[in-house]
Amino acid sequence: MFGEFQKTLRGYIRSEFMRDYGKLNVLAAIIGVFGAFIAIAFRWMIDAVQEVFFIGGSPMDNSLGVWIIVVPAIGAVFVGVIIYWLAPEVKGAGVADVMRGLVANRGRFRARVPALKALASAVTLGSGGSGGREGPIVQIGASFASAIGQKLKLTSAELRIMVACGAAGAIAATFNTPIAGAVFALELLLLEFKTRSFIPLIVSTVFATLVSRHYLGDNPTFAIIAEYRLENPYELVFYLGLGLLAGLAGVLFIKVFYRLEDAFDAISLPMYAKPVIGASLVGAVGLFYPQVMGVGYDSVANVLNGTMEIPSAPVMAILFLGLLVIVKMVATSLTLGSGGSAGLFGPSLFLGAMLGAAFGIFVNLVSPFESADYGAYAMVGMAALFAATSRATLTAILILFEMTSVYEIILPLMFACVVSDAVSSLLSKETIYTAKLAKQGIRYVQDLSVNVLESGRVREAMTVDYVAVKDDTPLRKVVDMHLYTGRKGFPVISSDGRLRGIVTLSDVRKAFESDRRDVLVRDVMTKRVVTVYPDETLQTALEKMVLRKLGHLPVVDPNKPNKLVGMLDREAILDRYRNVLVEEVSEKSLQGRLME
Repeated sequence: MFGEFQKTLRGYIRSEFMRDYGKLNVLAAIIGVFGAFIAIAFRWMIDAVQEVFFIGGSPMDNSLGVWIIVVPAIGAVFVGVIIYWLAPEVKGAGVADVMRGLVANRGRFRARVPALKALASAVTLGSGGSGGREGPIVQIGASFASAIGQKLKLTSAELRIMVACGAAGAIAATFNTPIAGAVFALELLLLEFKTRSFIPLIVSTVFATLVSRHYLGDNPTFAIIAEYRLENPYELVFYLGLGLLAGLAGVLFIKVFYRLEDAFDAISLPMYAKPVIGASLVGAVGLFYPQVMGVGYDSVANVLNGTMEIPSAPVMAILFLGLLVIVKMVATSLTLGSGGSAGLFGPSLFLGAMLGAAFGIFVNLVSPFESADYGAYAMVGMAALFAATSRATLTAILILFEMTSVYEIILPLMFACVVSDAVSSLLSKETIYTAKLAKQGIRYVQDLSVNVLESGRVREAMTVDYVAVKDDTPLRKVVDMHLYTGRKGFPVISSDGRLRGIVTLSDVRKAFESDRRDVLVRDVMTKRVVTVYPDETLQTALEKMVLRKLGHLPVVDPNKPNKLVGMLDREAILDRYRNVLVEEVSEKSLQGRLME
């Protein structure tokens, strides 16, 4: 008994585990480690480039005076050369390009993308361009994982998982956020929650974070020195208002971003010249508002801790922070819309922090009860605005928690995020990432929905009114039965009612073509029949049909495998799927009429 169990376990390990889980998880760990080193190197590149362009300082120092206008334009010259002559796909934010690669190219990216994306983004951000480092690092990590997967000749499904692991590991290492890195890949890239894909994602982020913490330390991205919490249950009313405001601001950001991108696309100039124009305008803005240049995390950290230099008068402070929101939107749109290479996650955090801080100052002016400091509203605003622009609400909640290590503010954080997501969904069909794909004619459905076929059972679609034949039935009679019933497959049963096989029109056609018209059913029927049980899912049944190129499946009693209880064909599965879709469309139409 034990020996039989051991043999079975050994066979399982050799077949299932080693072939699927083992291989993917080992690769995920390797990709996570390399992704961490890539993320560390990328951060070092940005700092090194910034020291060169700003002579050991930063845009916030503005030691260059009026020459700060020229610095981003010089960097844009190098970026324009890379994009125009070497790799056009490194232009822009990066996340949308990974989405497009997963949908249109089955996770395949050119091998040159990681290095060129890193160089172009480091120059863009280091020279003062307005953007974030998360989009580039997602594309770099995903492209690197794709290159490894293509070298190892992985299947398309395996390659998609590895691409997601590369992106998740890079995010986790960059921000010290292992949970949010995995959820980011699930919500925005893979769009599935299966054991086969979820485990490698976790493995990748764990190893990436271990390496990152070893070299960069186990510190949150934003060290919060203040203690923020929900001071009063009634304060949720204000966080509701912040969620609404963040949703509106997120939609505005999407509109401004793509309007300026369209404007640059309409300019009749070479591709390499456009980033120079956009960068020059950003430099001009940076002369007066250096906070909007570069990644901007120093300004975010200051506003979170209440140490940012803002006017002492509350009204002037609100106006100043509100102006930073508008200016940052424009600066980021100019940088990326003109052809620069950077991310959109960082700017979303910046916008949310400034918007939240301004709203928090207003709350403290008008609140009849004790409310949290404006830094708490800034923290919630960061997550809420990212949720509005990306609709990755779970990622927004988790990543802000991991980036700040502040749990006490989680309730208003969750509440504001779902409110802003709802507002954005009502006002904008696309997210800041999928809008780019929509312009290219690619439909990217980001919602994780229930698979209709996974939730449906065979018993719901099978027919019990089947027509069976005996194995000694003349083959010619099968043709007559088809003409009479319209069915294309018939189960073959013995005299005592046991399932013996199945005969289809394809079997009849082959027999007739070989001049075997007078044979019996038993001579041409399929004897090794693939069957399904009534409680199996329609997805399982469809997979059996597709993999074996079958059109019909006998449904048998699980306790008596030779007892036929029904028949299932592809048309029945499609009818079931069609009925569910019709129900959903009808419900949506009814809801739309009720809302009107």
